[in-house]
Amino acid sequence: MSELNDYNNQCCFVPGVPADYLGDESRKTGVADAIAFPQSVDETASLVRFAAVSGIKNITAQGSRTGIAAGAVPDGGAIINLSKMDRIAEGHANGDGNACLHVQPGVTLAELRRHMAVLTLDGDARPGRWMFTPDPTETSASIGGMAACNASGACSFAYGPTRNQIESMTIVLADGDTLCLKRGQQQARGLNFSLQTERGRMIEGDLPSFQMPDVKNAAGYWIKPDMDLLDLFIGSEGTLGIIADLELRLRPKPPRMLGVLCYFSDESDALRFIAKLREAAPSAAPDLLTAIEYFDDGALTLIRENAQGMGLLLPQPRRHWSFALYIEWALESGGEAPAGLTDRLLTECGGHGTDTWVAADAPAMEKLRTFRHAVPEQVNAIIAERKRGCPDLTKLGTDLSVPDNHLLDVMRLYRRDLHDANLEHVIFGHIGNNHLHVNIMPRDMDEYSRGKELYRAWAGQVVDWGGSVSAEHGIGRLKKDLLALMYGPETVAGMRALKRLFDPADRLNAGRLFD
Repeated sequence: MSELNDYNNQCCFVPGVPADYLGDESRKTGVADAIAFPQSVDETASLVRFAAVSGIKNITAQGSRTGIAAGAVPDGGAIINLSKMDRIAEGHANGDGNACLHVQPGVTLAELRRHMAVLTLDGDARPGRWMFTPDPTETSASIGGMAACNASGACSFAYGPTRNQIESMTIVLADGDTLCLKRGQQQARGLNFSLQTERGRMIEGDLPSFQMPDVKNAAGYWIKPDMDLLDLFIGSEGTLGIIADLELRLRPKPPRMLGVLCYFSDESDALRFIAKLREAAPSAAPDLLTAIEYFDDGALTLIRENAQGMGLLLPQPRRHWSFALYIEWALESGGEAPAGLTDRLLTECGGHGTDTWVAADAPAMEKLRTFRHAVPEQVNAIIAERKRGCPDLTKLGTDLSVPDNHLLDVMRLYRRDLHDANLEHVIFGHIGNNHLHVNIMPRDMDEYSRGKELYRAWAGQVVDWGGSVSAEHGIGRLKKDLLALMYGPETVAGMRALKRLFDPADRLNAGRLFD
């Protein structure tokens, strides 16, 4: 491996991979022979070209390794870690009232937000006017990884996932050539497409024909007739090429935000409130309902038990507080209509003002957002402790989404099966998009096996209802069987054929999405 160190005298693969780079937040670990940390598109392309000619059969592209589907876990070969590609270039305002900002893929969401807090554009001296709307729980997630997995979060209810906020990308292909894609410039013709690389090579072929579900979805390739070909690479999990540069769309921050944390004693009242709120929200325009998040009794118990350690100032728990909803409004008009609408619907659905927290300034909003992100952190802490006695143990976290008309059905399904199986669990998440995370916390491998059987059975039912097996976390290495369950062997074969057009030797992120 010594000859690798001399390659181009600028960026090289180094043997001996530190343990931290052999795993991700899935808690799975792998193996790799070497690792490199490029700092530019050219260095990334150079490394991929070298791997192609030197017989390195597998390249794993990594960002911050915050994914939970084992997408960043290597399976031999070499790692290209993009964390040192962390520069943010100057941005510019667009004529449509939005803005764009060039970033390298290793920039983290936290770094991007810090930058935007002081960002001024085109002579406007007012800092902090812009926002990047995707908001996954892990702010240490890299922007390249968010694009590769089409990450979303609570505010995707209003603004959509990462895909909606990307204007252009530079992709390094499996032979080290590059593609520069800008939204609106490269379109498919029906399901036929052609792309010209920077070196002039043509990549031509047919996209697989299948119907994506009409729900929040991050499972497999995003394919539609006449699609913008930029969208083909967003959410492709690094299997078609490595995202090496991005131009992000920024939106103006609303004048004010309003956060509401409300409690219910009966889950049916909470679900009725959600349906009424989604139906009534357009009447509050131009104010925008941006998020509806759900917490069941188990989730609230976790928060109460650990509130002091997390620095959360929560109200004294009351006996009838069994379920909670966090609602967020962007007050574009600066008016009070959303507060009045929310209060009226709460009263109609069994809620009450004394069971409600309202945040209307930045410090109070931050407390409620901390509340929203606290549950998965506590679940992970519990599983980490249980792994001491059972090293193979992991949590089982669902990522299923359903159409509006099946939200009640899927909640009944979860409640019935979890009760019958007597498995410790919490349910929380993005209920505005009918996308809930059931986190099963097994105590031993027998419970883990029973929980896994439940998860697969739920996935089959969700697919029958027209839902998705992965709404935001992607497929990675852990959910390939669920992708096959969702789309069937013919569609998966079509996805494989598409990958072969871009990566004939199956060198980039092999073993993700499908075997």
